[in-house]
Amino acid sequence: MNKIDYKKLKNKLLNRETILYTIFGILTFFVGIIVYQVFLYFGVDYKISNLFSLILGKLFAYVMNKFFVFRCRQDNFNAFLKEFMSFVFARGLTALVDYFGVIVMVEIFGMDKLLSKYLFQIIVIFMNYFFGKQMVFKKRS
Repeated sequence: MNKIDYKKLKNKLLNRETILYTIFGILTFFVGIIVYQVFLYFGVDYKISNLFSLILGKLFAYVMNKFFVFRCRQDNFNAFLKEFMSFVFARGLTALVDYFGVIVMVEIFGMDKLLSKYLFQIIVIFMNYFFGKQMVFKKRS
């Protein structure tokens, strides 16, 4: 029977990268929610509000993840472009989950617009970390 090494597990879960990702994930969450609420406040349809919140939140997340969490630097424009396009693709997938998830929760299940946005923001944070770590900000040799 395998014994769990709690020290290794703790070091894997609680390190500079995961702590910073959590902090910037929370900030990204607030950017998305604030943008969403501001647009709702001014009478913009929740679908359009959600779209703007996704775009601005994703751009904020890219900068924070690139420079502070994963600390990726590219030597040339092509490498930067490849990384950015990977980010756009990965975050585009999670944006679709968020965008249509909110619509389904509101239109089909009758959930509150804001509560459904909160729910999908949390789901997407976990998805984004996985995609960011595995697909976008990989350590390149």
